[in-house]
Amino acid sequence: MLNQFFQRACFGIGSFSFACLPSLIAGEEIQFPSSVKGKFHRAELVPVNADGLYVTIGVVGADVSKGQCDGKFYELLAQDPKSRMTLLRGPKGAKPVSFASGRNLKGGDSLKNLPSKNGETITSAVVGWGATFSDQQLPLTFLRVNHSTNPIPGHPLQNDKGEVVAICHQATNDLGKGTFAIPADAVLRNLANYKVSKSIGHSWMGLHLDVRNTVAFVEGIRPDSPAKKFGFQKGDVLLQVGDWEVSDYSSAINAFYYLIPKQEVEFKILRGLEVKAMKVIPALYPGSSVEKK
Repeated sequence: MLNQFFQRACFGIGSFSFACLPSLIAGEEIQFPSSVKGKFHRAELVPVNADGLYVTIGVVGADVSKGQCDGKFYELLAQDPKSRMTLLRGPKGAKPVSFASGRNLKGGDSLKNLPSKNGETITSAVVGWGATFSDQQLPLTFLRVNHSTNPIPGHPLQNDKGEVVAICHQATNDLGKGTFAIPADAVLRNLANYKVSKSIGHSWMGLHLDVRNTVAFVEGIRPDSPAKKFGFQKGDVLLQVGDWEVSDYSSAINAFYYLIPKQEVEFKILRGLEVKAMKVIPALYPGSSVEKK
């Protein structure tokens, strides 16, 4: 579904070249070959540490296994198929950024950008959050951000302290000069997952929720699932998953995104008149893990 969404809101691509072009923003730019012959996708590299670990966004159609910058190939470590966040290994020595939660950002909040290499200053402001696109549910809730000049995917957005709170995704046509962005919380979730398993995988609980219901009401439970094992019942109402409050179907889907397979997490549910806390260990969703190439 996310692939279909980003194919409809596609970021432009140009003629293919392995040389790194000057970026609009202050950061190293990587190029990925496109599935369209003779084309490429540009993205900005965000250094996670000084040992050569980088994060970026590998958009739909980009061959992230063949990223190159300044004549150097970057090794693909893992890619999250839901957010398209891509983890790469490249040259050591880059100054790492500091990440901070972006979950409290709201419409009208200003975001800072590093000065561009040509001296241009990009200004950005949060439009709001989006959990759906064209009435289709997204696998996590994305930020929507307006910019004075659209940055390329992977561009970091900072708070007043200079901490990265979001990373730009693809442009969205209905905003004019605007992009989607993933909150830094999603980046940190995937980095934590990779640290443990050397892959980025997602969790399976076996709970059935109905998008048409106005609350996160458990409609059914799969047999032999973690939900069954840990005592969930049909009719339970989800109130909180880990640190994420749940009020409806979309917020439940977003909270499930942040679960890490095989790591214990607390659910809060309403069962009848009683609020219950349940410790649960989600399973790895079959086929969700993208192993190191």
